[in-house]
Amino acid sequence: MVTRTISCVFLSICFLFVSVVCPVSLAQDSRGFKYNNLTVSPYVNLDYSYDSNVDYDSGSENSDEVLSITPGVDLTYRGNEWGLSGSAWYSHDHYMTYDELNADRYGETLSFYRESAKGWRLLVGQTYLNSSQNDSIIDGGRGLYRDREQFTLTGALSYELGERMGVTLSGMYSDLDYINDDNKYGTLYGNQQWTAGLQLSRKLTEKSNVLLSGSYNEQTSDGTRMVGTRSVGDTSTGYSVMAGVSSRATKRITYSMMTGLEWFNYGDEDLLMGWAYSLNANWTITKKLAASVSGSSHYQPSESTANQAMRVYMLSTGLTYRPMRKLMTRLDVAYRREENEYEVGVAGASTDDVFSVRTRADYELMRYVSMYGGLEYETRFSDYEDDEFDRYRATLGLQFRY
Repeated sequence: MVTRTISCVFLSICFLFVSVVCPVSLAQDSRGFKYNNLTVSPYVNLDYSYDSNVDYDSGSENSDEVLSITPGVDLTYRGNEWGLSGSAWYSHDHYMTYDELNADRYGETLSFYRESAKGWRLLVGQTYLNSSQNDSIIDGGRGLYRDREQFTLTGALSYELGERMGVTLSGMYSDLDYINDDNKYGTLYGNQQWTAGLQLSRKLTEKSNVLLSGSYNEQTSDGTRMVGTRSVGDTSTGYSVMAGVSSRATKRITYSMMTGLEWFNYGDEDLLMGWAYSLNANWTITKKLAASVSGSSHYQPSESTANQAMRVYMLSTGLTYRPMRKLMTRLDVAYRREENEYEVGVAGASTDDVFSVRTRADYELMRYVSMYGGLEYETRFSDYEDDEFDRYRATLGLQFRY
C-alpha cells in the first residue's frame, strides 16, 4: 500500500480508521476472550490452493498445489475516548511439487486512536510485513510476488477550527526492502520514503465539504546505478496540490473525490509534472448488498528498472453480498498501470498494465468454524514480453476462530 502523494496519505488514514473499527466487530461476532474492555480473538486458517503459474513466467507456466497454515490473533481495547487494535499472524506455505518455493510469512499491525470533545482526533498506525506471497493488487500490492520486508508508520491529527472549518495534519514513513537472489530472478529495488501533508475542509452544506490539500514527500531508492562516468542521485522529492469534495449524500452513500497536480524531481535528473487524483466511495445498496470504489495516482522510483521514475495509476471496485446470515460473498476487480517516464542509459520507457479479478465466499459452519473458497485471476501486459504473465489461483479452506 504505497503512499506517495497527499491522496494516498488520506487513503491510508481512512484505512487506519477502518483497522481500528473493523476488528471490534469481528471480535464481537466471534466473541473472543474478553477482559474488561479488552477483546482477544485467536484463529487458525488451514487452506489448500492450486496455482497455475508459481513462477509468474510468460513462457513455461509451472503449476503446483499449496498447503498453508496460518495462526494469528486479533485484539481490541476500548477506553474512554480512545482505542487500540492490533493483529499478528504467521503463515507457512508448503508446495507439493516445487518444495524450493516453501516459504514462511509473518506480519503484525497496531493502531491507536484518541479523540476529544474539544474537536480533535489523533490516529497512529504501524504495520510490518515479511512475505514472499500475498502481493495481489486487489489487496493494495504491486503484483510483484517476491521476497520482501516492509515497515510502515502512519499518523494523522485532525482538529475542528469551528462549526464550518477543519484541518488535518498527516505523516507517513515507509521502508521497503526486496530480498534478491540473482540466481533465480532479476533484481528488484526497494525504497525508503516519508510524506507530510495538510488538508483543509470547509463545510458547504450539512452533508458536503470542499477540500484543499497539499503534500511533500521524499524518497530514497535502492535502484540507482552509474551511467558511464555519471552517477545518478538516489533521492527524489515530490509535491502535490489537490482540491475536491467529500459528502455523505445519504445515510447509505459516502464519497470523497480530489484532483490536482503533482511534481516529482527524480534523482535531481528531471522535474516531472502530472495530473493526480484520489477517489473513495461507499454505497450500502441494501441491507444485503454493498459496493465500494477507490483509486489514486502517484510518482515513484521504479522497483524493477534502475535509474527510472515511474507513474502509477490505480483503480479498484468491490461488491459484497450477504444472501443469508451465515454466508458472505464478495467480488473484487482491480487495475494498476505503471508508466516509466524516460530512458536513462539502456533502460527503456516501458509501460506495464496489471488486471486482477477475485471472487470469494465465506460460510459459517458452526459457532467457531467457517469455510471459505475463492478464485483469483491476474494478468500483466508489458512492453517487455518477459514481464508478462497470466495466473489464476483457486483456494479452499477452513478457519477456526474464537
